[in-house]
Amino acid sequence: MITAGPVSRRHLWVSCGVAAALFLAAAAPGRQEGTKQAAGADAGTPSPRPCPVGGRVIPPDASLQAVVDEAVRGAVLCLSDGTHRGPVDIHRPLTLQGSRAAVIRSDGHGTTVRVVADSVALRGFTVEGSGDRYDKMDGAVYVHGRGIEVRDLVIRGALFGITAEQSDGLVIEGNHVMGRAQLPVGIRGDGIRLWEVRGSLVQGNHLEDARDILVWYSPGNRIVGNRVERSRYATHFMYSDDCVVENGDYRENIVGVFVMYSHGTTLRNNDIIGNVSVGGMGLGVKESGNLVVEANRFVRDKTCLYLDTSPFRQGDSVWVRGNTFARCVAGVTFHSSERRNAFVGNAFEANQTQVVVEGRGNARGVTWRDNYFDDYQGYDLDGDGSGDVPYEVRSLSESLVADHPQLALLRGTLALSLLDAAARVFPLLEPETLLTDPHPSMSPPPGRERKEP
Repeated sequence: MITAGPVSRRHLWVSCGVAAALFLAAAAPGRQEGTKQAAGADAGTPSPRPCPVGGRVIPPDASLQAVVDEAVRGAVLCLSDGTHRGPVDIHRPLTLQGSRAAVIRSDGHGTTVRVVADSVALRGFTVEGSGDRYDKMDGAVYVHGRGIEVRDLVIRGALFGITAEQSDGLVIEGNHVMGRAQLPVGIRGDGIRLWEVRGSLVQGNHLEDARDILVWYSPGNRIVGNRVERSRYATHFMYSDDCVVENGDYRENIVGVFVMYSHGTTLRNNDIIGNVSVGGMGLGVKESGNLVVEANRFVRDKTCLYLDTSPFRQGDSVWVRGNTFARCVAGVTFHSSERRNAFVGNAFEANQTQVVVEGRGNARGVTWRDNYFDDYQGYDLDGDGSGDVPYEVRSLSESLVADHPQLALLRGTLALSLLDAAARVFPLLEPETLLTDPHPSMSPPPGRERKEP
């Protein structure tokens, strides 16, 4: 059994998290592994698992807590359809399963299903409601242990969805978490929250109107094939090294993925679409390094990719390859991140601005190679697929915005467009070069199916 860690640090972070949530609320707008199919409710309702021989059927009028307390280790408890009174605490290895018509309903206080044991499986049923205390993280499901499975649950009306703390080897798969959409996004509870969790899989879940998938102090986890809609951070890492996010479908959140103070993260084959609110971005990276950002589609985001002081440590790097940055206000924004980044084989299409460097500076120290830019005006006489003249970005308007940040509100307007046109006509106004790709690609890279969101 895993023992609880220091209480003081946990309570400190909970308090900080609540304060940050209240701040963000004011700015917010009202599977199988390896596949792109989002699981959960959208993959169809899972077939109810029959109660196995030797399993115990629990009718709705039974005391669920009493049945759990009497169960032997390894028991299988099968919830009949209907409403079962919660909350329930599980302190020994067992399986609790049922169809989605079997509902464990909160009494309005605390967490509805609480697991503090190893080798527990929760499968198939519905959890409805929870308490309302942020400081205690009241929610639908809480788990603490090793080898716990939380599969195919429907969670609705709870403050927090699924919270896991100080646990190893979890599988959180195929769940449908519906947050409290009536609340401002910043003060909803997290849909899935990992705290000091290692070596676990979060796969094929569908989250709607929650706050975050939160991964804090949790290295070595895989976040695969999840669908997250209308939330704050679809996935948010802090101090969580060597994690993987792949095959996700993230739409109309404030931020798709945010990686903070984490190293060795890989983001692959995700769709991150429609993050257009104030401060919205597809992927944000802050003081992190050794990232691989590969074969993702960033579409209609305020900023497709934002790099802040990343890579952070000497010797770290960030590789960005084979991605699509399309129809964003800014394709890539650099903030103190103009070294040891490499952009190879990406496509930049229909962005208002391809690259922004905040503050005075340029991105010439970044490696640019074989990228496709839809505003490239060169040619390919030898037919090798690469431009015969370099692609360069020179923007007088961006130089002015760097000196006068208040002009950022005018990005994409006719005024700044005319200013850049004048700079091209009159060399006297020509600004410095922001970036150079020596051999830009003449066509977008092949690979993932190209489709409209």
